[in-house]
Amino acid sequence: MSIEHKVYERYQDIPSSWNEWLGDSHPLQINDIRLCEISTLNHLKNYYVVSYQNDKPILLSYYQLLLVTPEHFNCHDKVFQQKSLNVSLRIVKPTLLVVGNLFRHDVTFFHFLDETMSLEKQNSFFKSTFEYMLDYTKATGIFLKDIPQNYTEGILQDHTYKQMEDDVSMVMYMPPHWTSLLDYEKALKHKYLQRYKKIIKQHDGIQIRELSEIEIINYAVEIEQLYLQVTNNQLVSMGKINQAFFINLKLQYKENYKIFGWFYEGKMVAFSSAILHNGVYDMNYIGFDYVMNQSHAVYFNILFHCLEQAIVTRSQKLVLGRTALEVKAILGCEPEYEYSFYKLRHVVVNWFYKKVSAGFKEQIGEKWKDRHPFKSTHYTSHLNLEKTSN
Repeated sequence: MSIEHKVYERYQDIPSSWNEWLGDSHPLQINDIRLCEISTLNHLKNYYVVSYQNDKPILLSYYQLLLVTPEHFNCHDKVFQQKSLNVSLRIVKPTLLVVGNLFRHDVTFFHFLDETMSLEKQNSFFKSTFEYMLDYTKATGIFLKDIPQNYTEGILQDHTYKQMEDDVSMVMYMPPHWTSLLDYEKALKHKYLQRYKKIIKQHDGIQIRELSEIEIINYAVEIEQLYLQVTNNQLVSMGKINQAFFINLKLQYKENYKIFGWFYEGKMVAFSSAILHNGVYDMNYIGFDYVMNQSHAVYFNILFHCLEQAIVTRSQKLVLGRTALEVKAILGCEPEYEYSFYKLRHVVVNWFYKKVSAGFKEQIGEKWKDRHPFKSTHYTSHLNLEKTSN
């Protein structure tokens, strides 16, 4: 069996047959997967790979290579750790090969063209491809992000790969009878309802409106600055996006990508964005002014607004992502476990990963697991709904 991989480092060099192999409207079409490249994101290289078996194209896949720098970590409350990290990263200059996309989770970034290939062979072929790319890029480590469950068996058999612990995304399945936030209110227990009403009142004085393509371009600087306020306060931010990324997403996905501007006395103080796909309202990135957040509970109100938009758009599922688990559990979200893996090939990088991972785990805590804001009747009907759909 002859296996060959052809790697392209610019989307312009991808063979035109790539789109033909995929068919119309496939999420791996060139115009879709080129978004990170045309946005010229810092410290990031893009790779587009065609894998062949006996000269026949079998697998199309997309990879990213991230140069890990001190700006991707925020340990300023631990001065010695931050200084040690800065010095080590500047000496080692580690790179991380990403199997997938750091900035998206709504799409699987590989696709088999041979539908007759068994799952066992697909697993083997997939693994041989990303290990080839690990050697090709000479990366310090590899991160397999959001891998479909049926492709995890082959990875788990290789003990050099470690599975990310408690890798959860907070989601809420929308009851079909909900038509407004009033239905959400009716489902809440008393103390959670009172908390919700208090937060909503703090929103007074802020106007929210969906931004058009032109407005997104006009407010691009403000959007990027507000995004950076949030991401720079996170413990770990593996890769950062820029204003061009928001603009390009809107230009590509039109009505399926939404950005809402939050304005106070004529000034943008926050924004929220979402990708709509396959009946899912998927919160993308947000940003807000931290001073306004203290006085107007902006972050909590953004989450409630996302919930409202999921209801308005008749989405079947709301996805709010991996951060602030307790806040999202209080809202009513439940964990949906994801499958991500990593392998690190440098002792210093491995040591720092363990340190940062421990800090991240401590920051998340366990309290979110005990938050159940809805009345028992809601959970009963939700269970019955799941049984019916199965």
